[in-house]
Amino acid sequence: MLKMCLAVAMTLVAQIAFAAIGDSTKFDQDKFERIGDTLYYKISTAEQFEKLLEGVRIETDGYVVGLIEKDLVMGKDTLHLAKNKMTVDTSGRCTNLYLNGQGHTIYGLNMSRAMFYCVENLVENLTIANSRFENDEGLSAAGVAVHLKENACVRNVKIRNSVVKSEDIAAGLVAYNDGAMLNDTNENSLVSSTNIAGGLAGSLRYVLINSRNSGRVSGRVAGGLVGTGDKLGTDGGTISGCSNNGMILGNGSGSVSVGGIAGYAHKTSFNGLKNTGLIEGKSTSGTLTVGGIVGRLDSTQNVVDCGNWGRVHALSGKKVYAGGIVGLYYGELQMVGETLSRASCLVTSYNYGPVTVKASEDFAYAGGLAGYITGSLISADYNRGTVKNEGSSKNRYTGSLAAIVDWCMVAGNYSYVDTLTGSHTASLVYEFAGANNYMYRSYYGGVEVPPVGKYSDDTTNMYQKDSLVSLGFEEMKEALQIYDGGNWVRTDCMAQAKTDTNTVCTVKVITDFFGDSDKPYEVTFIDEGKTVVAPKVSITNLKVAVSARNISVWGAVANRPVQAFDMQGNLVASARPVGAVATLAVPKAGVYIVRNGNESRRVTIR
Repeated sequence: MLKMCLAVAMTLVAQIAFAAIGDSTKFDQDKFERIGDTLYYKISTAEQFEKLLEGVRIETDGYVVGLIEKDLVMGKDTLHLAKNKMTVDTSGRCTNLYLNGQGHTIYGLNMSRAMFYCVENLVENLTIANSRFENDEGLSAAGVAVHLKENACVRNVKIRNSVVKSEDIAAGLVAYNDGAMLNDTNENSLVSSTNIAGGLAGSLRYVLINSRNSGRVSGRVAGGLVGTGDKLGTDGGTISGCSNNGMILGNGSGSVSVGGIAGYAHKTSFNGLKNTGLIEGKSTSGTLTVGGIVGRLDSTQNVVDCGNWGRVHALSGKKVYAGGIVGLYYGELQMVGETLSRASCLVTSYNYGPVTVKASEDFAYAGGLAGYITGSLISADYNRGTVKNEGSSKNRYTGSLAAIVDWCMVAGNYSYVDTLTGSHTASLVYEFAGANNYMYRSYYGGVEVPPVGKYSDDTTNMYQKDSLVSLGFEEMKEALQIYDGGNWVRTDCMAQAKTDTNTVCTVKVITDFFGDSDKPYEVTFIDEGKTVVAPKVSITNLKVAVSARNISVWGAVANRPVQAFDMQGNLVASARPVGAVATLAVPKAGVYIVRNGNESRRVTIR
C-alpha cells in the first residue's frame, strides 16, 4: 500500500508541475496577465504577492500561476509582521493556483486563517518565516491552506519561527489534507488550538511523506506532524519517513490524545517514523491517550519501523493509556474465508523513552510499547525505556512491552529495563485478556518481575512459558546475536532494528525529568527581541451590497479610502467614506475586491 501511495503521489506531483508551468516566457510579465484560460503573475514585491492572495481566493476559471522571483518582506523588515492583517474572505471555492517559491522566503505574513482557503494544484519550494495565522472566531487556521484537495500537493514547503492559533483546527501548513504533502517542515513554529493541532497537517486523509517538525504543538488532540489521521473513501492515510523533535502537549476537560507523530488516527498506516521530543498530556475529567508515536489508533493496519526516544508523560486523567509507541491501539480484525484474523501489526518498532503516568482516577495502562493493544501481531519489537505507573488508583497496570493485550500474537520481542512500577506489573505483558492470544520466544531482564502477570484460560489461547527467558544485561547482549539479518543488525550492545540509530550501551539510555513544558514558548518576530506571542484579531465590520454596477459599503474606517480592484490587481474605483459609508461605481460586470484599511470583501457584479 505504501509503495502504491508513494507512486501515486509522485506521479501526481509530476503531472501538476508539467501542466501548470506551460510556457515559461509568460512569467516575464510585470503584473497579472490573462492568456487564454491561464492567469500568470511574476511576484517580486510584497504588494504583488498581496494582490495574488486576494485574487486567487475568488478566481476559479482556468489556471492561476505564480512564480516568486525574490524574498518577500511583508512588514517593515524581516523581523516584523505586516502592519495590517489580511482578512480577505476565505470561505469561497478552491483555487487552481500553481505557486512555485523557487526557494525564496516570505517574511511577516499576518493573516486570520491561511494564505489560501482551498488549493487544488501545487504549492512548492517555499519558506514562510516570522509570520502569524490566527483568529478567535472558531475558524481553522494554517500556514498554506485551510483545505488541500485530492490530487493536490504541498511539496518542499517550510514554516519557520511562526505562530498558528485557532479554536478549531490549527496546523503548520494545511488544516484539512486530502492530498499529498511531501518533504515539508515546521521549524520552531508554535501551533496551538483548543481542539485539534498538528505540526504540519491538522486532519490527514491521504499522504504525508519525508517531513519533520521541531516546533511546539498543543491542543486537545495534538500530534507533531498530524493532529488526526483518517481514511479518505475506502483507502486509509499514510505517514512515512517523518520525524518529530518538538514538544507536543495535550490538554482538555474531555478526551485528550497526544502523540509525537499523530494525536489520533483511524485506518492510517505508520512507517519509518521517529520521535525525540517530549510528549505530555492531561485530561481534567476524561480519557487520556498518550504515545511516543501516536496517542490512539483505531483500525490501523500497520505500525512498522517506528522508534521513540522522547519522554512520554501522562499527567492526569480519569482513564489513562500510555505507551512508548502508542497509548491505545485497537487493531483491525478481518474475515479470511470463515475465519476472523488479525489484520494489524506492530513490528520492528522500539522505545528508549521513559513512560510515566503521574495520576489516574479509574485506571491506568502503561507499557514500553503500548498501554493497551488489541487485534495485532506484536513481533521483532523491543523496549529499553523505564515504565512508571504512579498515583493513588489501585488499578495501575504496567508491562515493559504492554500492560494489556487482547487477540494478539506476541513473539520474538525483548525488553531490558531497570524500573517498572504500578499496582500490577510484568516484565513483558501484564495481562493477556480475552481469546486468540499467542505468546512465545521473548527475552526480558533488568527487574525481578514475572514476564506475564495474568493469562486468560480461554482454550483458544497459547502460552509457551518456557520460551520466555530472563537474562542479565551482558547475557542478553550475547543471546540477542541470533537476531541478525532481515530487519535486524548486530551491534556491540543489544541487537537493533536497522532503522535504530542508538549507540548508547547502558541499561538506561534516556533519563526522565519534568518541568520544561511549563516554560513559555518564544518566537523571534514582531518588535524587538524575543516576544511571547499572544496576538488577537479584531472581528471584521466591513459589509457590502450590490445594485447594478454600484457597490455600497458600510462599516468602513473613516480615515481610509474604500477601493475596488479588478482581478488583474488594477484599481478601478475609489471613494472616501462619509459616516463609515461609501459608494463605488465599477465600469463593467465582473469580480472585484473591495478594500478598506486591512479589511477586504469579494464582490460579483452580474
